[in-house]
Amino acid sequence: RAWLALPVAVGLCLAAASVPALRASRARPAAALHRGVSPPGRLGGRRRRRVLGLALANLRRAPGRTALGAVALAVGVAGLTLVAAVTWAFHGTVTGTLLGDAVSLRVRGVDLLAVVATVVLGAFAVADVLYLNVRDRAAELAALRATGWSDAALGRLIGYEGLGIGLLGAAAGAGIGLAAAAWFVGELSPSLVRAAVLTAAAGLAIAAAAAIVPVVLQRRVPMSILLAEE
Repeated sequence: RAWLALPVAVGLCLAAASVPALRASRARPAAALHRGVSPPGRLGGRRRRRVLGLALANLRRAPGRTALGAVALAVGVAGLTLVAAVTWAFHGTVTGTLLGDAVSLRVRGVDLLAVVATVVLGAFAVADVLYLNVRDRAAELAALRATGWSDAALGRLIGYEGLGIGLLGAAAGAGIGLAAAAWFVGELSPSLVRAAVLTAAAGLAIAAAAAIVPVVLQRRVPMSILLAEE
């Protein structure tokens, strides 16, 4: 049965690659050679006077990519919320009903390991999304540095984007995990709420930590070369 993971993994990779491959096959050569420019008013038509506002606007520029990072983190946080609820609120074992039958749920070491691995994968997804954003906007970051932005300000910009993705993923994951735990147990106790709040805070902290690598990479952007190419 363990060998079944191999064809399933290959199938998932092929399914994930089908959409980008289809989009690449339909791309026009002229459009692929030149970077796209956002039309006026697409980001709200307002000047962004604060770093936070610019970070939120950047997240809306690629909604699919932002949603991907948030969903990946939400899956891990939802599982962590369930495990934390059973471990802290019910001391590792909880009895509830599922489809009308009594079911006893017990947290084992392998369950905790699987949840931790899922959360780590979610953190990698957030870091990958931020890295792609930095790479796609390398010329913009170089222009901001040339106009006087400091590395600290650019770091805050990328960090705020990571926090935005983390907030979406952590809130959604904790909410789903809390709802699942409450539905299984049959009540919404304060201990379940505390477990959800703690896991949401952990998810947000993980997303902030995932932004460290993209923040470091933006400092290595070759400003003069990028500006010359533009």
